[in-house]
Amino acid sequence: MRTMKKCKLTLLGLTLGLTPLLTLAPLEANAQLLPITNLPNTVIDNLDRTINRNAERMQQLKQQRLIEQQLQRTLAIKAKLVDPLLQLPSVLPVLNTKGQLLWNDVQVEMGQRAIEREWLLLLTPAQWQQLVSAVPTLSQYVQNRKNLDSLGLQLINIQVPESIDNWVMLRQQLPELLAPYLSRNFIYQPQTESPQQEGAHIFTTDSAEVNATAMCQLPISLGMVDTAITPKHDAWPTTINRFTLIQQDFLPEAIPTSYSHGTAVAGVLAGEGAELSPLLPSLTLYSAGAFYAQNEYQQGATLESILQALNWLVERKNRVINMSLTGPDNPVLNEVVNRLVAKDIILVAAAGNGGPAAAPLYPAAYDGVIAVTAVDNALQLYRWANQGEYVDFAAPGVKVLTARADGSIGPESGTSMATPVVSAKVACILAASPTLTLAQVLQTLQQQALDLGTPGKDSQYGYGLLTRPLKAGL
Repeated sequence: MRTMKKCKLTLLGLTLGLTPLLTLAPLEANAQLLPITNLPNTVIDNLDRTINRNAERMQQLKQQRLIEQQLQRTLAIKAKLVDPLLQLPSVLPVLNTKGQLLWNDVQVEMGQRAIEREWLLLLTPAQWQQLVSAVPTLSQYVQNRKNLDSLGLQLINIQVPESIDNWVMLRQQLPELLAPYLSRNFIYQPQTESPQQEGAHIFTTDSAEVNATAMCQLPISLGMVDTAITPKHDAWPTTINRFTLIQQDFLPEAIPTSYSHGTAVAGVLAGEGAELSPLLPSLTLYSAGAFYAQNEYQQGATLESILQALNWLVERKNRVINMSLTGPDNPVLNEVVNRLVAKDIILVAAAGNGGPAAAPLYPAAYDGVIAVTAVDNALQLYRWANQGEYVDFAAPGVKVLTARADGSIGPESGTSMATPVVSAKVACILAASPTLTLAQVLQTLQQQALDLGTPGKDSQYGYGLLTRPLKAGL
C-alpha cells in the first residue's frame, strides 16, 4: 500500500509593534489511495458492446435526421417547380366534341385565368336598358344575357376588342352609376390534390371511417357547384330514399363532360359500401355542373357558369350550397355572394390548396361564407392548405376514401374533400332547426368545434375541427 507524504502546514502571523508572534498549531492530513481492482473481461466486453450499440444508434439517428432534412429540402424545391402536367399554356383553346373552338382559356393579370376578352356585367333589367341608351355601341359586344331570377339581376356577357380589354379602359366606356359590377369572366378551379402534390406526405387511411356514424339520419337536401357526377357507381345507395341525384349542367352543348371532382365530393357525402360510410344516409343532392376539362388533370369553371349554377340551386330551395372551388376576388361574385347571404343562403367553400403563404382565395374569403381547411387523421393541417384569418373550420380532408369517376374507390386529398363534411354538418343543423339564421348556425358550429392549434380562432384551423359525431344523436 502506498502512503502519501505527511504534510505539515504552519501559518505564522506577524504583528505590528509589541504584539507577540502568533503560531497556529500544525495541521496534519492523511490520505490513502484505494487499490485498483481489475474488472472481469465479461464486464468489460458488455460495456464495450453497450457503448458500440449506443454509438450506432446515435449514428442512425444522425443519418435519419439528415435524410429527413434532405426530404424537406427536396419537397420545398419540388413545390416551387412547375409540373408540366399541370402547367397550362398562356392560351388554351377549349374545343367541343366536334373539334370546334368554343373559347380561349387565357392567362391574364396576376397569373389568373379568364375567357379571352370576355367580361360580365351584373345589372338589374332597368339598369341594362339605361346603359344601352347611354352607350349604344355596347350592344354590338353582347354575346348573351342570362336572367338570375333568384337575385332579380341580369348577367350580360360581352366580348370586347383587344384595345379595351382591361379594367381601366373598359370602365371608362361605361357610366359609373349604371355599371357598378364589372368583371372578367374568370376561371375557377376545384381544390383536390394535384399529381405534383401527391406523395408530399405519408398517410394511412383511417379504417375506422368505414363504419363511422352518419352526421345525422334526417332527410337532407343539399346543393353543390362542381363537375358533373357519374350517375352509375356502386358506391351510390340503391335503396329508395337513401340517395337521390338531381343534376343540371351549365356548359355549352357538346363540350366534353368532366366527372372526377364532383364524383369524389358526392362520394364523401353519400358513398356507401364496404369501404365507405355516408355522411348523409338520406340525401337529395342537387348537383350544378359548371366545370369543363382543361387537361387530363385539371378542370375549370367560368364565373358565368358558376353564377348560373348558384341561381339554379337557390331556385330549387337549397339553403346550403357546397363550393369546393376557388378563384380570384371580383365585384360580380362578391355582389352575388352578398345577396345570397342576405337571403340566409349558407355557402360552404374550400379555403384553397395554394399553400400556407398563398393569398386568400374566393368565394371562401368573402364575409358570410364558411371557409373550410383540411386536416389528416392525426389532426395535422394539410400541408398545401391556405392559411389566413378567413379560415373558419377544419375537417378531415387528407387521403379520404371516396368514389372515383372510373367506378373505383380511392383516396383523395385537399380542402375540397373537407368542405362537404362541414356542409353536411350545416345541413343537419338546419334540418333539425329550419328557422336558424346564418349567425345562429355559425354559433352552433363554434360550440361543436374541437379547438386545435392556438387557443381560440386562428389562421390555420379557424375555430377548430368539425367531424362526424362520436355516436348517433350527438
